[in-house]
Amino acid sequence: MTGDHLQRVLLEAANARCVVVHLDRVLAEVLARGPYPAVVADLLGEALVVTALCSSGLKFEGRISLQLRSGAALSLLMADCTDEGGLRGLAQFDDAAIRAGDGDLQRLAAGGTLTMTLEPSGQGRTYQGIVPLLGGGMAEAMEAYFRQSEQLETRIRVSVGAGAAAGILLQRLPGEAPDPDGWNRLGQLLDTVSIDELRATDSETLLHRLFHEEPRRLFPARPLVFHCPCSRERVLSVLLGLGEAELTDILETQGEVDVDCRFCNEKYRFDRLDLEQLIRNDAPEAPDGGSIH
Repeated sequence: MTGDHLQRVLLEAANARCVVVHLDRVLAEVLARGPYPAVVADLLGEALVVTALCSSGLKFEGRISLQLRSGAALSLLMADCTDEGGLRGLAQFDDAAIRAGDGDLQRLAAGGTLTMTLEPSGQGRTYQGIVPLLGGGMAEAMEAYFRQSEQLETRIRVSVGAGAAAGILLQRLPGEAPDPDGWNRLGQLLDTVSIDELRATDSETLLHRLFHEEPRRLFPARPLVFHCPCSRERVLSVLLGLGEAELTDILETQGEVDVDCRFCNEKYRFDRLDLEQLIRNDAPEAPDGGSIH
């Protein structure tokens, strides 16, 4: 498959899995909602790739999100991906501090907290884990998280540049492998891939080049697209949740409400008539009771 996609392969002898992600149009659509300095654009591209790679392990309908918050130059870095391949992301930053420094994530987000959230779309339980901010970027942090919290040996490599982004995840699965030396061999093969090659080579060619001598099962590629689920109905649901007293206060003091989605820049305006309808509770309800974010 060409274009934005995720490709999975099971390496049976080594009892491991490998995932490759390529982003082009999704990255362009996210960055177009900036503007983002080059340093932030690269970090946001890395976050999108890593989140998509991690989404390959979802065994439910819903989404996975990575969110980094700090009191430093990079105050917010966030990306999420649904089980259907819908991606979005954003960053908030101090422009002067960003431009004065380099792209080291430890410095830009010093003292920050990286959180991974698994959110089922149905009645399932939301899971949230704290990811130690180790290494120079999202990839290294998630490697450490899988090793320490999930007890899964994991290698992640990411390449961002020239308007495109790509990544590869190699992960050892639970249980004994038929080939006890398989994991070490896969790691050596992964080390032969250069950063430029990772971004420039389509996933099927790359996987064949790396693992053509390995027993493997290739799964169908999954398209990845930019997707933001915000809607006027979802914002209405959020406003309804404020309650009659607060809505009445907004009506009397402001007369209207403007809401901007931080992910897609969609703007929603609710005038005096809209607010009066909300107070009477006769406005249409959101189809799933969701929120704008």
